[in-house]
Amino acid sequence: MSLFDTIFETQSRSHVLLLAIFASTGLVVGTLWVERVGAGLRRSDLLYPAAAGVLFATAALAVTPFVQSAVDSWAIPVLFLLGGGAYVLLCKAAGYLRGRFADGKRKQHDHDEDLSNVAVSSIFSIVDLIGYGLTLGIAAAASVTLAIVTAAGLAMANVLVSRQIGSRFIAASSSRMDRIALQVGLALAFIGSALLAFWMVHSVDSFGLPWLLTVLAGLLLAAAVRALLLHQAAHTAGHFKSLLVFLVGFALLALIFAGLDELSDAVDLPNSGLEHPAERPAVAFSIEPFTMGRE
Repeated sequence: MSLFDTIFETQSRSHVLLLAIFASTGLVVGTLWVERVGAGLRRSDLLYPAAAGVLFATAALAVTPFVQSAVDSWAIPVLFLLGGGAYVLLCKAAGYLRGRFADGKRKQHDHDEDLSNVAVSSIFSIVDLIGYGLTLGIAAAASVTLAIVTAAGLAMANVLVSRQIGSRFIAASSSRMDRIALQVGLALAFIGSALLAFWMVHSVDSFGLPWLLTVLAGLLLAAAVRALLLHQAAHTAGHFKSLLVFLVGFALLALIFAGLDELSDAVDLPNSGLEHPAERPAVAFSIEPFTMGRE
């Protein structure tokens, strides 16, 4: 088997580890960019929306068609809301840790604003990278080719994460060893979450797999929305309010459509004209992409 075949046909934890290490090189590139060039972030920077697009595409293309064939229509929005709620709680926990970190440092130093910015960047960058890692792990479980494309996109997203936090660390006059230690921690969070997602997908049985994937899809959908909001909004509180409104509205709308679908089945109304081509009886979804490569 050639090297090309090995890369594009192998699904294993070592393969996911290799792709995660490749994507984490974006952190190194971003750090060198800030230290040597000193380029600051621009409002027109499109890397954050690009990262959100990677997250959303993974949830929509790799997860949704599969779970629609195995999970009840009413359960999908509930599980999506559960995953999105888990991401919101993760962000809230990050905000709490950020506040504790900043308060502790203010007692030792006078650079209150700089330390607060460093705390924001550090904690929320870890949250972002956990979402990116879950994306890569799920993509690797679905398709090797999709995982390679996703890893390339996340490498560029990691450049922005590293630039953002590196510029604030330099502004706060942090030591080079502190910056290196933080980058190592960010890389470990990213690689660890990718391996965890891949392991979870391949560890559950065929009955529980669609439910797990739906929850993870909701988490990634919330991460994608937050990334888009971060690119435009200025206040963190506004991000969470908008994110909660989106998640609740999404779940309610999906539940309404699920109820209408159940009602049409109960009264035997024809819905052939409303079906998506992929929902017609002639097309059957396969769970093979999510059952390959178990170790």
